[in-house]
Amino acid sequence: MRLTRRRPGFTLIELLVVIAIIAILVSLLLPAVQQAREAARRTQCKNNLKQLGLALHNYEGVYGVLPHALWGSGPLGDPLLQDDGFGWMVSILPYVEQANLYQRINPQGQPGVMGVQAIRERYYPGSTVIPGGETVIPFYLCPSSAMPAVAPVTFLPAGAPAGSQSLTHRTPDRAGYATSNYKAAGGSNSGDYGMMHKNFEYGGVKFRDVTDGLSNTILVGESSYVTTTVSASQRGVTPLVTGTHFLMDWPIWMGSHGAGQDETVRINGRWGSVINARCGFQKMALAVNDDNAFSYHSGGAQFCLGDGSVRFITENIDVLTYDYLHDKRDGMVIGDF
Repeated sequence: MRLTRRRPGFTLIELLVVIAIIAILVSLLLPAVQQAREAARRTQCKNNLKQLGLALHNYEGVYGVLPHALWGSGPLGDPLLQDDGFGWMVSILPYVEQANLYQRINPQGQPGVMGVQAIRERYYPGSTVIPGGETVIPFYLCPSSAMPAVAPVTFLPAGAPAGSQSLTHRTPDRAGYATSNYKAAGGSNSGDYGMMHKNFEYGGVKFRDVTDGLSNTILVGESSYVTTTVSASQRGVTPLVTGTHFLMDWPIWMGSHGAGQDETVRINGRWGSVINARCGFQKMALAVNDDNAFSYHSGGAQFCLGDGSVRFITENIDVLTYDYLHDKRDGMVIGDF
């Protein structure tokens, strides 16, 4: 008689135990992988801000003054055009290896060219997007941000109430422009005394004007969100409905158009303009206003200071300290932050 040996194998119970162990190990590993990826993205974001700071220092070194936050009309020009024109990120293109793009745009500091149809048609006849404005510049974008790289026709901010519809732009021709996740520091609760002024605010700032010290003054910060026209009392309660509510202040690197629209290129440190807008990216639709620094990094945002250093600042920073960081000449002692 021939005897056969049974091959050893797993029983069903043993197999289930192995699968359960693997599932537990994967559940433990995934958060660590996600944290590692976010750490890498945050490092890349920090490097982006570092490069922006270096470009602004090079610009100031050549011209003796920082670029205008926004090339609207001058102090004696038309007030309706003060927030309508090319932004500071256009000015620094030659210093971020984008000289060809700068020459294609040929900005010339023209007020009104972004939005006023008559002026725009004079320089860019028949265009829906000013040539070059659709170009996505990778290091103008934080890799953690989930915002579109190009402003879409319609968009619904995260955290909108149930029943909300995708919204269109209050200024429809803003769609199609490449976005940015970084903005210049424009001012504090004391006024527009930040590091980058609009042309309407008497032009650019020299580093020697920063009497508080470059290491105590914010130059550029993260701001990666879009606000809506819904009122504060309705946020989180009333559904956002197309035709009734609109997107506003979409962050595009080329500049801004429309009265009161400089928030596309600038943030400030006023007491109500707190980091992450008291909502965070999960509930962007509840943002308190359009002047906030805003990031997809949990707990705060990254900033480039005037000396070129980059700091992560918690959203829990004291509002007075944060305000002082946005004013270049208030004389206040900052301390640790």
